[in-house]
Amino acid sequence: MPTTEEQISRHWGYADATLKALRDRGLRPTPELYHVWFIYFAAENPEILRVIDAVNASGDDLAEDTLLQLYYRYIFDRQAADFLQRGMEDFSQVVENSDECLTSARNNIRSYGELLKSSLATLRAHKDVGPVVGEIVDQTEEMKSTIDNLHVRLDGYLNRVVLLQRELEQTRERSYTDGLTRVSNRMHFEEQLSQLAKEYDSSEDAEPFCVMMVDLDQFKSINDRFGHRIGDEILVLIASMLKANIKGRDIVARYGGDEFAILLPQTSLDDAMEVAADMSKRIAAREIKAKNSGASYGHMTVSVGAAEYVAHEGGAKLIDRADSALYRAKKDGRNRHFAAE
Repeated sequence: MPTTEEQISRHWGYADATLKALRDRGLRPTPELYHVWFIYFAAENPEILRVIDAVNASGDDLAEDTLLQLYYRYIFDRQAADFLQRGMEDFSQVVENSDECLTSARNNIRSYGELLKSSLATLRAHKDVGPVVGEIVDQTEEMKSTIDNLHVRLDGYLNRVVLLQRELEQTRERSYTDGLTRVSNRMHFEEQLSQLAKEYDSSEDAEPFCVMMVDLDQFKSINDRFGHRIGDEILVLIASMLKANIKGRDIVARYGGDEFAILLPQTSLDDAMEVAADMSKRIAAREIKAKNSGASYGHMTVSVGAAEYVAHEGGAKLIDRADSALYRAKKDGRNRHFAAE
């Protein structure tokens, strides 16, 4: 077994290799991407090893969205499961302690009831009632103290349950949110799309819904010219503008890199194209400025492809059709919005 010093040295080696991998590939050192590469170099997950080795062997670039999928599939899910397990153990303890507390109170109440019965018998026999009344008073005070203590303990248990619920909700929100832009991530988008498709396919009078794929035009040149920090600021700004352009059950998600996906329930293709036109116009009119210095980086445009769901085609096919429309928009000169054929 390695010594503590050997383990520390080994982990620093993993950390150095991780940072080098991120830097060499032009990837952002976010906690999610860092975690995937660290696990890879530590050889702690065979699936992560298999996928990254296969991509490296093919000579293709390892895309950020691929790494994020590895994170949410093989790392986050396990962490969430561990957290849920701890939460259930804590909740079981709360229930057990509450049960013990209630059992104790029930036993005290039973004893108190027996005392009242015996006291009633004494009174009916016209015996000396002084000692009986005194005992009733003492037992009443004891019961009051027991019940007060029960309330305090149950309040404490309730607070712990509320805290567990809050932590579980925060964990759920993190699992569905893109770390940079704070809109939904690809996993959440695809889950909601799948659910909407199922509802549509199982209903006789389902309302139409659409998907829009949105790609930032010439974004790579922005990164090359101004650096990834400015690129990240632009992604955050565009995400906020996309989110401001939707309503109700609509969902904006970062689908990968500089591509966003928008889910539009209760929306026809004609209405979706109106949304795309208005959204594209607003973004093109917005001057992009640095958050801190206020320096101008000009204007950004987007290309959009939209598709309306066809019964039983499934979410993947719908995305493919919207992607094809997006490709036509890019090929036609960018800053366009096309509907799927």
